[in-house]
Amino acid sequence: MSHFTFTELTASDKAREMRIDNSPPAWARQNMVMLVEHILDPLREAFGKPIYVTSGYRSPRLNAAVGGVATSNHLKGLAADIRATGKYVIDRENNRRLYDLAKKLRLPVKELLWEGGGSWIHISLDPKKL
Repeated sequence: MSHFTFTELTASDKAREMRIDNSPPAWARQNMVMLVEHILDPLREAFGKPIYVTSGYRSPRLNAAVGGVATSNHLKGLAADIRATGKYVIDRENNRRLYDLAKKLRLPVKELLWEGGGSWIHISLDPKKL
């Protein structure tokens, strides 16, 4: 994990606001390591500048609080919502570059979604492709 930390992959304003423990279990932490090593770090290196995680691992309670689907890969530590600019800065042009790069690279992706009208990108790892 060269460019990302467990802290940024579990940080959540909603969890802080609602006092939700968003600590991942050991198996989810292992998935998060795979997500970073096989998706996020290679994407960051190819992009050439920081990538910001707006949502990574979500505990079941947090996932429900943010309206996540019950089958979300965030619950498994296998997904992240990312931006090309800071957490509170939306830059659709750079997000598009990041999205296009993720499509171009041969990453073991399960889901690559342009979400929120380009406000963020959802990306998840498919462990079967490792």
